[in-house]
Amino acid sequence: MTYVTNESRRCGGRDSSMKLRSSKVAMCLGTAMVAVLMPVVPSVVSAKPTYEQQKECTQAQSDVREASYTVNVTDVVASGYQAEVKDIYSGMAVAIAEDYCEVYENPDNESQVLGRMYQNSIGIVVEVDGEWTKISSGELAGYINSANLCFDEEARAVSTSDEVKAVVTADTADMYIAPNGLVSYAVAENGEEFTALSKCGEYISVAVDSDVAYINTEHVEIDYGMELGMTNEAIEAKEEEERIKEEEAQRIAEEEERQSRIQAAMTNVEITYNPTMTASDDEVWLLACVIDWESGWESYEGKLAVANVVLNRVRDSRYGNSITDVIYARNQFSGVSDGNGGPSSTFQARLAAGPRTSDCLKAAMAALSGENNIGNYTYFRALQVANLGAYSSYTIIGNHCFY
Repeated sequence: MTYVTNESRRCGGRDSSMKLRSSKVAMCLGTAMVAVLMPVVPSVVSAKPTYEQQKECTQAQSDVREASYTVNVTDVVASGYQAEVKDIYSGMAVAIAEDYCEVYENPDNESQVLGRMYQNSIGIVVEVDGEWTKISSGELAGYINSANLCFDEEARAVSTSDEVKAVVTADTADMYIAPNGLVSYAVAENGEEFTALSKCGEYISVAVDSDVAYINTEHVEIDYGMELGMTNEAIEAKEEEERIKEEEAQRIAEEEERQSRIQAAMTNVEITYNPTMTASDDEVWLLACVIDWESGWESYEGKLAVANVVLNRVRDSRYGNSITDVIYARNQFSGVSDGNGGPSSTFQARLAAGPRTSDCLKAAMAALSGENNIGNYTYFRALQVANLGAYSSYTIIGNHCFY
């Protein structure tokens, strides 16, 4: 932004006053000079014909009238078209209700509620109708009981903002040295911000370094740094957004607590954990929960065998390429999968509660560290339903047959 240097930038400034004084001084000096020269002029012009004297006299009168007109115009430009300077909070209202005040369609509390002005939100005063004030604030416009508002300078006193901004909304906006649009100061561009000082009719005075300039209100938006009124639709959207945020915050907190519980449980397992297969803490927990699901009351050896069935399937790759894929594969571990690659509701409860014995987690970590008590077997069945004659090779541990 390029500024035009001028010593005066304010409404009714010193420069205008100096122009006015200079014009009047010039007139006075001119009159005095005419008075001094009057004895001389007749002797000079007396030798000229009468018609020439009349012509010069007429011309002189015309010059005087033109000079007088010029002085009058200068006086008007220097002093005229000045709007009353008002505080930047003039015509504004701030809500002071403890929580919020409702905004009605008409000036009575039986009419439709259009929205709310929350405490310390600000709006433009449109009109005052008895004990009611019509305000415009953001997309909300309606009536509020005046007892819930502070106005003008009182609005400034209760304002929660330290500074009021004038933000340029036009592509470009001319700035002037006075609120009359006559002498340019500079040109501001879209998005530029200035500290707003006062209202002067159709202009806003703004601070520019150590100077003051004026911008037409049509080209700026005044940002009081405070909340605006909210329509019913906006309130519903805000409440829904807050609900989602609360739920997400709760989910994150629960997940952090779960992760902390998993890490603590893994730390407390009396085993040297040195995984031979890539597995996250979540997958270790998942494996431990499946061990509990399939062999919760079996011996430690039975739990270790189930863990190795899962890991053997990962190595085989026909069932999936990770512990998660293998466990949630369709029709593999009864009741575990929802059929879409995720946990069933009942197994989800087991994941949330965790394995019922520490041996389940110990077996999971031991199997991942290379302890294997069933070789490369990838299946197991309850012993009472196992068809031992159909298996080329198998081993029985507790109530399960691994093959």
